[in-house]
Amino acid sequence: MAYTIDFSQLKSDFGTWLGTNENDIRKALVQQTETMAFMTTIKQNDDFRASQSTVGSIVQGFQKGWTPKGTPKFTPLTIGHKRHKFDVEFYPDEIYGSWLGFLADETKTRAEWPLVKYILYKLLLEQVNSDRELLLIGKGSYADTVDGTAQASGLSMNGFLTLLKAAHASGTSNMNFAQKNVALTASNAFDQVELFTNSIVGPYRSVPMPILCSPENFTYYIRKKRDLHGTNVDYGKYGNAVIDGTNFTLQPVASMIGSDILLATPKANFIRLLKQNDGASTPRIEENRRQISLMADWFENVGFGIQEAVYAFVPDAGSASN
Repeated sequence: MAYTIDFSQLKSDFGTWLGTNENDIRKALVQQTETMAFMTTIKQNDDFRASQSTVGSIVQGFQKGWTPKGTPKFTPLTIGHKRHKFDVEFYPDEIYGSWLGFLADETKTRAEWPLVKYILYKLLLEQVNSDRELLLIGKGSYADTVDGTAQASGLSMNGFLTLLKAAHASGTSNMNFAQKNVALTASNAFDQVELFTNSIVGPYRSVPMPILCSPENFTYYIRKKRDLHGTNVDYGKYGNAVIDGTNFTLQPVASMIGSDILLATPKANFIRLLKQNDGASTPRIEENRRQISLMADWFENVGFGIQEAVYAFVPDAGSASN
């Protein structure tokens, strides 16, 4: 039996489906990834700049004279919008074999084929979200585009790991960087995590916060804690990932795979910036002879609101992993 593809009908069905599901698709382009659960999403068309401040302790004993105390201290950071896109083209004939299961039911009309949903949601949007989590929001390193050349993934914005490295290397940042910044290993991860939490002082010491880390270093920490304290009666009382004597919990995230950086900051200070209406364009489909093209774009960036509210362990440049 010979199979043929009616490309004009394919484009029509694809376009109809895109139009019907436009809002869902736009939301899927900027849906929350694993690490973004620990961020605060801000939607505004202008660049973001924090306005909150800290003043320190201000209460004092009464005296009739004027004795001012407490100076606002904060260093707000600006987070600008960054625009991303995907341009995908393919020849349906090359993947036609994988469609046969969908096409076998001849009782369904062409408009009912799950083909369009499969291509967009399974092949494209899942890859978009993987790229955002693994290549952009943490490890992204911004570079200008070159006209006419497809840019490598991971270069359309600076991720938070890149921002932390740059601030640490500058030596002038008001972020709080822990000392003894050596690479983490299976043998030292437990001690280094506890030393890092000791460096979180002042008003943020009592604020419950996750200590974000790589999945590898999370495993090192948990296993070392098990080996050291696994026989204690209260070992599992609060969960193995709780840093004893603190309000902090070690939290692995995929965006930090391969990195020895540790990060603690209040969720309100860890910003994901979108434009209004999620800043995503209407997905488009185009047909050129036997080729199908899909495209969409959106605005998204990450960063920190105030430098003083960021605590980080960043290995020195010469360490094995930073």
